[in-house]
Amino acid sequence: MEHLARNPAPLTQVYHLMAEGMSFKVMVALRARRVEKWIKCVKRDYLENAPIKCVGLDCEFTNPREGDQRAAILQLSAVSENLVFQICRADEVPQALKEFLQDGSIRFCGAAIGKDVEKLSPYDIHITSAYDLQ
Repeated sequence: MEHLARNPAPLTQVYHLMAEGMSFKVMVALRARRVEKWIKCVKRDYLENAPIKCVGLDCEFTNPREGDQRAAILQLSAVSENLVFQICRADEVPQALKEFLQDGSIRFCGAAIGKDVEKLSPYDIHITSAYDLQ
């Protein structure tokens, strides 16, 4: 009898990277509650007392040849904490994420992120303070 794995890939993976003397923590998540936890920790540890609140933002998209193109992966970065949220495969899009991205006190920055912001709208995500750095 052959054993069949139900879900061979873990729902959340955490990586610790060292590059050029800097340390980064990267959380790759499929579950809404892990995204909520990341947001809570980043707000508490980095954004709460910061005079200028800035979070890096980037998206990767689904293949446009397979139907309507939408955001497949949402990447957020604050200081050394990084989130890679596989939004198109997630169990749900958490309300905490929507509220976080609509927080006008946080600047969401990235290179050429106009299309990224646009492709998040089907998930009912509307970013109010996006800054294109390109």
